[in-house]
Amino acid sequence: MSTEKQKQGNFFKHSLNKFLAKRLETILAVAGSKMYRSFLRTTKDVEGTQNAVLREIMTYAEGTEFGKKHHFERVRSYDDYCTNLPILDYEDHRPFVNKHAAGKENILFPGKPIMYNRSSGTTTEPKLIPVTPYNFQRTIKNRGKLWLYGLSRHYPGIYKGKSLSVVSPAVEGYTEDGTPFGSLSGVMRENIPEFMKLTHAAPYAATLIDDYDAKVYSILRLGLANDVTVILTGNPATVLNLVTKADAWKQDIIRDINDGTLKNDLQISTEIRRELEDGLRPMPKRAGELERLSSQSDRLRPRDYWPNLGLIHTWKNGNTRLVIPKLKDWFHEQTPILDFGYIASEILATDLIDPETDGSILQIQNGFYEFCPVEERDAPKAKLLLAHQLAAGERYYIFVTTLSGLYRYDMNDVIEVVGHLGGAPIIRFMYKGKGITNIQGEKLSEEQFIEAVHRAAKKSDAKHDFFIGYAEPGSRQYTLYIEFTDNPKPEQIAAFAGRLDSALCEVNVEYEAKFHSSRLYPIQVVPVGEDFFSRYRQLRFEEGTHEGQIKWLQLTSTEADRQRIEKLIAVPKPGLS
Repeated sequence: MSTEKQKQGNFFKHSLNKFLAKRLETILAVAGSKMYRSFLRTTKDVEGTQNAVLREIMTYAEGTEFGKKHHFERVRSYDDYCTNLPILDYEDHRPFVNKHAAGKENILFPGKPIMYNRSSGTTTEPKLIPVTPYNFQRTIKNRGKLWLYGLSRHYPGIYKGKSLSVVSPAVEGYTEDGTPFGSLSGVMRENIPEFMKLTHAAPYAATLIDDYDAKVYSILRLGLANDVTVILTGNPATVLNLVTKADAWKQDIIRDINDGTLKNDLQISTEIRRELEDGLRPMPKRAGELERLSSQSDRLRPRDYWPNLGLIHTWKNGNTRLVIPKLKDWFHEQTPILDFGYIASEILATDLIDPETDGSILQIQNGFYEFCPVEERDAPKAKLLLAHQLAAGERYYIFVTTLSGLYRYDMNDVIEVVGHLGGAPIIRFMYKGKGITNIQGEKLSEEQFIEAVHRAAKKSDAKHDFFIGYAEPGSRQYTLYIEFTDNPKPEQIAAFAGRLDSALCEVNVEYEAKFHSSRLYPIQVVPVGEDFFSRYRQLRFEEGTHEGQIKWLQLTSTEADRQRIEKLIAVPKPGLS
């Protein structure tokens, strides 16, 4: 084909994609409405749908090493499943995942995974969550059609302008056999149709920038040049960081928009910079508008530069709810903020969000679910419930069986049922379960925290006794209350704190990401004086706890533990340092 014909072909494709991008809402109405009607039909028989999913998974995996070990071929009912397999956590799955990562097939599921979601585990080793080709085709590939259609049903017009979304890279590394690991959100973003890529203010390449400030600046440079009508990103702290940085960097951003440039001193690879700059052009009119808005107020706010913003779609529940009030000062009071739904590295458990309850409708076709009432979790013979048996207003721990090789997997999440669509429960994430704290998505385990303290103490030669770590979502940081036994000087304590943050980054990849992107602030170290454990023990006795019942977590986020700590030491609640 001649160069001229290639140019003509590329021009035609680009013109067609622009045409389709402007009609995204109409296109979603065709494909998404069909999927929506199909989903509604399943909610009329939740029990039957879930039984069919369980049979499908058992048949799919019965010939694998795991399936043979647990006699999946004998499973004919939910009772059979419970008989053959106990509740498991990631460490129970890890040896089988490691075999897949080494290149072996047919271990947890037929064949090999196409990728792994990587996230923090409860040990110092990250979790690798497999994604099978079957699961990708069956529940993931077309999820966006239903999800985005559901949003447009409740918020028509949100796709008239540009979308601003922030995702993690699809590929962050490779396992021993060469299988990529990274972020499923990045994979989904990377593989959307070409015309949908034109609806995003910033291309996927911007998310691949290693330097966090350079990444944020690039996204803002592209975002402020456009009429953004919807923001889509899981963490509200990300949104807060974007809007505060936009104000702090406004002069540089306005200058770049005016000149059609991207700051030269940003740490961006040549290849990514070339891709970003290819789409830039001088926009003096837009720059002048932003300059005027900046001069009229003490801060440059998105409620001014994105006046047509119709939705902020981000997490609102769990610890993230404390960030939401801080967001509202930046946006119009009437701009809706909708929860992102119950999705995790292990499973996309929801596609549709219910604005009335701020809950998400359990996607009963994406996996098999079991639930345990919170108050019965520690009972010797706790009775588990199924999706069709849940009651509105009650809270449950959730366990999932997926099409990617997780079986009766303990999510260690507490959800609340806030309503029903047909027979399908509408759920809302409340908090992580025992032994896990989660301020900004880092999911830090008690074991990881203890290991980090020991590493920091060893490197700084700090002698210590009893300690408690407390997660403070409001200030986006952790506080370590610790009994030092060698009376260190303030500068030694500061050095220990620095080493502790480094150790936490070493043992938890999500903590590292959040810490280096300023979503988590440096840890505070508070010396508590002598006999900390003795005082803690005495306090528990005064509360009526018997000797054999005294238990404690060395990493906690509960208000009860906060109150105990404040009784034991005369220090105020930690704030931003």
